[in-house]
Amino acid sequence: MRFIFVFILVINSACNNAKIATKTNNNSQEQLEANSVSKKMLEVGIDFVAEGTEPSFWKLTINYDDTVRFESADGLTLKIAFNQLKKTTSLDKIIFTGTKKEGTIVISIFNKSCNIPTQKEVYTKEVTFLFNTILYKGCGKFLVNDLLNGKWELEKIGNELIDKNYYKQMPIFIFDINKINLNGNDGCNNFSGEIEVIGKRIQFYNLIFDRKNCSKKSIIDIINKKIKSQLVDFYFKNSKLYLYLIDDSILVFKKI
Repeated sequence: MRFIFVFILVINSACNNAKIATKTNNNSQEQLEANSVSKKMLEVGIDFVAEGTEPSFWKLTINYDDTVRFESADGLTLKIAFNQLKKTTSLDKIIFTGTKKEGTIVISIFNKSCNIPTQKEVYTKEVTFLFNTILYKGCGKFLVNDLLNGKWELEKIGNELIDKNYYKQMPIFIFDINKINLNGNDGCNNFSGEIEVIGKRIQFYNLIFDRKNCSKKSIIDIINKKIKSQLVDFYFKNSKLYLYLIDDSILVFKKI
């Protein structure tokens, strides 16, 4: 009898573990698929996407280097060049305003998590799209978040691999797009600052370093001369992050 009881416990535990594993695998697969879609949209130039169901189903895409497009099920279709919009920012929101012959456009992107009842995904931004007097409400996200956010370790300066023996610790950049900040280490000292992603470029602001003495190498000169207060191009290739600097040099990072 005791053997049967133990056997049942083992079977139940195995079933529960299988369910957990299946759920985890499903979640991982959904995340991979979401990242794949984001990557494909980034490849065609889309930097921000939003959608909603109020007052009818609608979709918005923003390409910082080209065009803003809006479509809704009620028949409204709009297209405006991004450089025709005026941008204002504050701690809690970004607002784009513009005018077409059909009327006035106001896009508001709030730093607030958001979800659409019919979807599992939790978006990082609450979004409104105002066209004249019609207000559309929904959720959105900057596509670059999925790939850029997190901790990146410097792997190469140009074509030269980083030798960890020369550094107190490996240089790292830690991006948090939602909080618009950057933390990291230059190989010797920690640093922090602010960032803004503008299409395929990152604007770096107010980088501040610790001032500890270090007998080993650091990349502080590269950061101060080529990244600090600069608008730096970036791109992804083979899961690596490339920063294309003002003197045409390149830093290559791997995700950790």
